[in-house]
Amino acid sequence: MMTIPKLISKAKIIRGYQCPKSFYLSIHHKNLEPKPDSKLLALFDQANHVSEFARNEFAKKYPDSKTVDNVPWDFSGALQKTKELLNLKTKVIFEAAFEYKGCFARIDMIIYNEQTERWQIADVKSTTKVKDEHIDDIGLQTWIIVNAGLSVEKISILHINNLCQFPNLDQLFTTVDVTEILRQKHAQISVQLNQFFPQLKQNTIPVVDLGRHCMKPNPCGFYNHCFSEKNIPIENIFSIPTLNDKKWDLYEKRMIDIFDERLLEANDLNDQQKIFLQVQKTKKRYINSTEIKKSIDQWVFPLIFLDFETISYAIPKYDGTRPFQQVPFQYSIHVLDSLTDLKTKHFEYLDDKNFDPRRDLVQQLIHTFNQLPKNSSVVAYYSKFESGCLQDLMDYFPEYATALKNIQDRLVDPLPIFREHVYDHNFKSSFSLKSVAPALLGESASYGVLDIGDGTAAQRAYLKLMNFNTNSDEKNQIKSNLLEYCKKDTDVLVQLVIWLYNCCSSD
Repeated sequence: MMTIPKLISKAKIIRGYQCPKSFYLSIHHKNLEPKPDSKLLALFDQANHVSEFARNEFAKKYPDSKTVDNVPWDFSGALQKTKELLNLKTKVIFEAAFEYKGCFARIDMIIYNEQTERWQIADVKSTTKVKDEHIDDIGLQTWIIVNAGLSVEKISILHINNLCQFPNLDQLFTTVDVTEILRQKHAQISVQLNQFFPQLKQNTIPVVDLGRHCMKPNPCGFYNHCFSEKNIPIENIFSIPTLNDKKWDLYEKRMIDIFDERLLEANDLNDQQKIFLQVQKTKKRYINSTEIKKSIDQWVFPLIFLDFETISYAIPKYDGTRPFQQVPFQYSIHVLDSLTDLKTKHFEYLDDKNFDPRRDLVQQLIHTFNQLPKNSSVVAYYSKFESGCLQDLMDYFPEYATALKNIQDRLVDPLPIFREHVYDHNFKSSFSLKSVAPALLGESASYGVLDIGDGTAAQRAYLKLMNFNTNSDEKNQIKSNLLEYCKKDTDVLVQLVIWLYNCCSSD
């Protein structure tokens, strides 16, 4: 019989709601789960920052509040400190810890009501709405807390108000009372736990097939492990883009192998997906040069290639910005005069000062564009993003709106062309620049050798660049890495567009 830890954290237990196998593996085979990547680490940082901000705001209202030290995995120390603060009748306790039958949970804040002699509990979420998984999460916390002996009268979730604008951060949180919802669900929590907790004692891993639960509500860290166990063919339906949840319908029908004739006979795939299927099977690249030509014939040379790097904060820190608003701090521009001379001119800007980067960036961007033809097409991959950044800048800087609107109006986007008229089997299931470019242009278009390889890593690097504790040598290296990364985006985009024109000329 497997040994079960004396205390199991709520974070691990909640995995059982999504998949009992994931719960079991997280306890007995946690080495099978890869370390968090840069995106997941960024989410952890964001959640911690939001929770800390909420604690500080409540501490202003309740100056006698106390915080239970959040030492990772010091469950017994947290439980003892919480007990001491409860005995002292502390009115507000942050990060209070409770345990019931081996289930351990910490709650962001508990508030004592002296009139009713009962407690209000609140959990902080770094999202802009309450999600179903949040209800499950705080429901489990409440179940543990109530069974541990705390008398609770109200349960709330605080989430980010995306209409809040800096500096008015007193409006940052929206409070949602979920007491009644959880009262109705409370009796079912024991039933849910009894469905997967006993399996921890087994010597064998629970048998659970792949399915939608592998990615919802959150991607499971053991997905790659479970996927490899299934002996799924290398050429499979999971490499067909745009299938979304439909791939799970096909999987349940065991229509997994791309050579399964039923895939083309059934109505499970649309015409475009059937093209992708054929490319995966034949390894022959699909190119609709006629439609490509129709699209790019509208573009005006010299072509200006634009890419922004942005930073976003759950808690806005620049005047007039909202939570999660993308604020550009860097851009790269390549200019291609013609297809007969493939040399390009390059312009770039990176903010390296510890204040709002927008005004300097806008001024420099306009200065750069003033050196370029006024009617040229501005090429951006997924131009909706660049357009949104420009719109936010126009809204905040009306004095620059005309110049910025001129840039926005000239945006053209090669992404829809690749989605609709080009497919290479090496794209796999993605049309991102980092998938498309290496597949069509070769290894030279890969980002693998760069110290910064994606937008999330660029954001984390920028935060470190802005940190006062980062020394000058580190700052210089970060600046160099950021400039190299952003330049790579527009350089690769130039080569992709040249590739599109060559498809038409060789037709």
